[in-house]
Amino acid sequence: MVKKGSPEAPNRVKPSALVLILTLFFTTAFGKTLIDRVVANVNGEPILESEVKIASLFYGVKDEQKLIKILIDKHLIAQFLKNQGLAVPPAYSDSYIKEMANSNGKTVEAFLKELYASGITPSDLKRFIELEMLSTLGLRSFLSSKLDVSDLEIEIERLKKGEVRYAKRIELLVLDRDRAEELLSFKNLNDLKEIADKTGEKLETMKVYRGDLVESLDREVWRAEVGKVVVAEDENNIYLAKVLKVEREHSGRSEEEIRNEILEKKIKEMTMDILKQLRDKSYVEVLIASKSAS
Repeated sequence: MVKKGSPEAPNRVKPSALVLILTLFFTTAFGKTLIDRVVANVNGEPILESEVKIASLFYGVKDEQKLIKILIDKHLIAQFLKNQGLAVPPAYSDSYIKEMANSNGKTVEAFLKELYASGITPSDLKRFIELEMLSTLGLRSFLSSKLDVSDLEIEIERLKKGEVRYAKRIELLVLDRDRAEELLSFKNLNDLKEIADKTGEKLETMKVYRGDLVESLDREVWRAEVGKVVVAEDENNIYLAKVLKVEREHSGRSEEEIRNEILEKKIKEMTMDILKQLRDKSYVEVLIASKSAS
């Protein structure tokens, strides 16, 4: 999207002359002039029957009243964005028409001639494409510049979807229960390496998740803060564990994916708010009875 009033390229044909040239070209080339019917107006801006025909093909919708409602919203948004100084560069719609022709295996001239035979002029198509691009891509670009997604919002979204998992890195020493009295002789239980050396047992360092350890030890480990040694026991063993570190892991979507999802949701909500305000203060008139678009 570009701001209105951008300088034009040198030697470009003046708008009035260009309109006259196109009118003469298509009248001569295709041998007829189409008369378009106004089916609705939005703040004095007409929605034409040809626009409804193009919209039916573009959206795959046949119900004419539904199409008109869609187009009314498109016009409201486009008018709003134009008031903000936004416009679609002509080259965008020209490029889009070329892509449409290529995808149908036709030259641009053959493609436009076929549409013309169906009652759709090149200017109709170009006007519709500009409306569609401005009311979708233009709106998204405009709103994206106004919105932000914080790290806190990403964190909350992860927590809501269960995409945050915690692990604890611990030192673990396991002794037989019959060595309980020997263990009581140690005045300082905080140095597990010293206890392991003196008891001849192996000190293990491991990363554990909630539920990985025997129930009595698991409960104590997940209550303990970093640096704290906990003691637990079961029928056969005494367990000493020291919490070295708490590790936080993310699963599922990347941060960028979550950020984009939240942004899309915000854009959708803000679009609905803007449309509600525009509908409330705009003059909209539908001029035809309900029927299916052909």
